[in-house]
Order: sequence, then structure tokens, then C-alpha cells
Amino acid sequence: MNFINVITRGLSSFFGFDSTVTIVGVILIVSLLAKVGIKKAITSALKVSIGLQGIFLVVNIVQGAMVEPINNIVTIYGLDKNIIDIGWGTVGYAFGNPYGYFGVFVFLIINVILVSIRFTQTLYVDVFNTWRGMLLGGMVGVATGSIWISTLAVVIFHIIDIKTADIAAPYIEKINNFPPGGSWPHGTHFSFQAVMAMPIVWVLRRIPGVKDINIQASFVEEKFGILGETTVMGTILGIAIGLFSQIGIMQSLLLGVTMAAAFLLMPRMCAILVEGWFPIIKSARKTLVGKLKREDVRIALDCSTVIGHSAVIPTTLIMYPIALLISLFLPGNQMIASISLIIVLWESAAVNSITEGNIFHNIITLSIIICFFCWGATIMAGPMTDLAVSLGYDASGGMVSAWDAAGTPGLVLVYKIIGKIFGF
Repeated sequence: MNFINVITRGLSSFFGFDSTVTIVGVILIVSLLAKVGIKKAITSALKVSIGLQGIFLVVNIVQGAMVEPINNIVTIYGLDKNIIDIGWGTVGYAFGNPYGYFGVFVFLIINVILVSIRFTQTLYVDVFNTWRGMLLGGMVGVATGSIWISTLAVVIFHIIDIKTADIAAPYIEKINNFPPGGSWPHGTHFSFQAVMAMPIVWVLRRIPGVKDINIQASFVEEKFGILGETTVMGTILGIAIGLFSQIGIMQSLLLGVTMAAAFLLMPRMCAILVEGWFPIIKSARKTLVGKLKREDVRIALDCSTVIGHSAVIPTTLIMYPIALLISLFLPGNQMIASISLIIVLWESAAVNSITEGNIFHNIITLSIIICFFCWGATIMAGPMTDLAVSLGYDASGGMVSAWDAAGTPGLVLVYKIIGKIFGF
């Protein structure tokens, strides 16, 4: 157990830094192993960090702007939900619990073996985004008190993660014109959603009438003129949400401008992020292909590298109010999405890779998938709250949950399977 404690403390110290700092260290390590020049390694690492910081700044702006309108909607329209949405507050509970780190350590070793024996193409170098596995490990650990059962859960979770990433990667590469060798597992937060979208899109493409509707971003811009511009769409959406939530005329106008700014800046931040990753991917893949003697090896990347497609922002803008309404009125759901709404951006990009940029099919598919996130967040509120209480949360404040990562369908699936096997 001393060995486990040493590993846990070491990984805890590494992940204790902000993700924008951690990612610099990860990229530098990968760059040195891939024999990338030191100048290119440093500049690439900094660009990725800058891109991430920019994305998080935009996310925080939207997140902060949406708090008052959503609270007003709940109060004004008398909606009674008993689970508090903590959004990415789950990250703190992932890194704060002692159960997840060892599971991630074991998985990273197993991952190298699985790549070597050709079970998977994906090498999980995007280690920061193993935090969703850590969150699962914490919930299982609190429920069982066992480091070994929690480790088993984390390993199974991430194996599912990399296998779905293998399946989705060609679709994601194609639509985003990405160079060969990328993979986007992201803790079942991205590729898993793309795989979920596959059967839904397969059905949509066989429904008379529905199959023939193909709305691309260029069509929106062409047919709607200035109204089809993402900044204008963002402005209209923000004002509409503000007026509906009765926050006042000036506040509604401000919300409109905020939404417009966010969706103008987001693709530009993504471009900086991708610019930093490209040389690393190419060099790392070349080295791995030589060492592992296989052409299909893939490097796990942050899914923010592939949210810049032209159909993603319009889809996201349309889906924000739809996702909110689903969380308000979906039977069996007990959490109103507020902070969690921000992940619609990444879900849109995942689904978009399967629909090939068809905004109409994106909206239908996402509406179905979001129902599963709502139910998942409700199902996992108990375990999530138990974990939070174990780390000092006062349960008198109410139960807590979130779409990401507590309600992510992949995490719910593994938790329930492990719970069935071990009786908790």
C-alpha cells in the first residue's frame, strides 16, 4: 500500500496545477520522447496552453452570464428540481479524492500494452482528461471503501473510452481536415457521444423527408443573410433568453453582446490550440509508427482541437435553449442544466462529425443524447453527493450533480455495471 500511496501523492502533485500549466508539461514530455526540436516543443506547448486559456475564458464568460437568467426562469415559472448543477465543479472532486489516481496509473500502463498488442490504436497522452475516470474512481471508492474495485472501474472506463475513440477518430479527422494520427477519447465526453450518434443518424438517414433535409452552415449564412452570421445569431439568442427570463432590457442586450463575443472568439482560440498541436502530432506519430511498427497508431488529444467546424457554432447556438427546455421538462430528470449547458459546444462537435455538418440532423441527434445526460446526472446525484460529502461538502445545501462528468452516459454505464457486480 506504500507503493500506491507514493504513486497517488506524485500524481496528485502533478495534477494539482491548473490544466493550462499541466498541458505544457505533458506536451514537453511527449515532444522530447518524439524527438521534436526544443524550440518547436516550447512554442507548440505555449500555443496549446494559450488556446486552452482562451477557450476557458470564453466558457467562463458565457457561464457567468447565464446564471441569473436560468435562476430567474426557475423562480418565475415555478419549476421544482432538487439537484444542484455544479458543472465543472466536478473537477475538484475528481482531483480531490484519493481513489482515482492509482486507477489512472494502472490504466496508462495497460494502455501501452494494449497499443502494443493492437487491441487499440489510441495512446492516451492527454493525461489531464483522465480526470473523469478519477471522478468515477472516487464515487466507487466512497461506495465500497476499496482501492482495488475503484481501480477496476477506472480501467474499464478508460478502455471503453479508447475503443470508442478508435471508432470515431476517422470521422472526426475527415470533417475537420485533421492530419492522420489524432484521437479524441476525453473521458467518454467526446468520442463516446459520436458513437452514440451513429445509430441515431443511421435511422435519420432512412426516414422519408427527414433524410433529405441537409442544412449546412453555408446554407444558413446564404439563406438568412446577416441573420445567419454566428455573431448576429448569438446576439438574438442572448436577447431572447434575457427577455424570457425577465432580467431586464439592458441586461438582455448585454447578454446578447456577450453571446456574440463568445462565439466569435471561440473558433479563434481553437485555431491557436490546433496550431500548437499539429507539429507535435506529426512528430510523435512518426516516432511511434517506427517504434511500434504500425501505421495506425493515434495520439489522444483534447477535444477542443476539433470544435472549429463551421456547423458547430450554429448548432450550439440553437441547442442552448433547446437543451435548457429539455432539462426543465424532461420526465425523470431532477436537475436543471445551468452551468452544464456549456458542454453543448463539445457535444455539438462530436455529433457533427457523424452527421457530416448537417445542422438539422445535429439538432435532432443532440436532443436525444441530451436526454441521456439529464437522466445520467439524476441517477448519479446520490453517488456524486456522497463523494462531495466525503470531501467536506455540506449536504444540507442539496444534492449535487452535473452533465460532465457525473452524468456522462459512459460513466453511468460503468458505475452501474461495477455496482451490479459488487453489490453497491
